[in-house]
Amino acid sequence: MQKKITTALFDCDGVLINSAADISDAVNAALKRFRMKELSYAKLRTFVGNGARVLIERAIRTSKGFPLDAPLPVEEKRCQEILSYYLDYYYSHAIIKTKLYPGLAAALARLYDDGIKMGIVTNKPTNILLEILKYFKIEKYFGAFIGGDKVKKLKPAPDGIVMALKELGAKPCQAVMVGDSYTDIGAGHAAGTLTVACLKGMGDKKAMLAQKPEVLLGYAAEIAPAIALVNASAKGY
Repeated sequence: MQKKITTALFDCDGVLINSAADISDAVNAALKRFRMKELSYAKLRTFVGNGARVLIERAIRTSKGFPLDAPLPVEEKRCQEILSYYLDYYYSHAIIKTKLYPGLAAALARLYDDGIKMGIVTNKPTNILLEILKYFKIEKYFGAFIGGDKVKKLKPAPDGIVMALKELGAKPCQAVMVGDSYTDIGAGHAAGTLTVACLKGMGDKKAMLAQKPEVLLGYAAEIAPAIALVNASAKGY
């Protein structure tokens, strides 16, 4: 019998929030500032999920016409300058077009009322994460906020999930990791949690499904009734 689920961990971008437009605008602002070709929203959307540094590296390579696996076509100092400009710009423009996904706030309230511990494990910088959560008034539901700057290794390494579980006093066998990319599912498996894939998120669906998540959902909000159903059948276990 399935153990009761006591803990739900969430990725941020593509799971809690649809932030692709603001991220894309911030990247293009950085590219423009450093006199590089701006990129389409559709292209930049595919670069999100592996942290700000990788996002900027991918944008620089593509802007200059290089493949994603090519050596970085700018000096490290310049790359750091572009990254810093991007982070500053995005921090100041992170909630212009960003929206919560459908039903998300109500789902978090339900999980909270049901006694489910919740945390966020994202490759996003923690300061930007907290600003967004406060804006949408959902930070009160979470007991752990693990941004990419808090760990040595980003997802798909399990470091962030392990840290969140420790902060929440939770066991991996009674936790789920909810994500929209292969990094989330890979990290969940590595940490020993169940994994839930959001098919209407921002990540590469093919790469995510190749990681064989245990549960497939459209939006993250659907996790609330799913956990309630599992826990009802696992009553007393």
